[in-house]
Amino acid sequence: MIELRDISKSFGGQELFRDCCFSIGSNEKIGLVGRNGHGKTTLFGLINSTLSAESGTIVIPKNYRIGNLEQNI
Repeated sequence: MIELRDISKSFGGQELFRDCCFSIGSNEKIGLVGRNGHGKTTLFGLINSTLSAESGTIVIPKNYRIGNLEQNI
């Protein structure tokens, strides 16, 4: 299970997440839907450790591998 606990992140004074908490179970699949600039890519960056949160904890089991495939259309 991947867990995000009390995650906060902002860019240039724009708060994207404040005390965000959720978990993704080992057999769950999720999709993120939202407008441009509302934090979807930032959330993935926090989970795959390319970005760091200002506060909070992200728990990922040691046997998990996180991958990211970027697309430019």
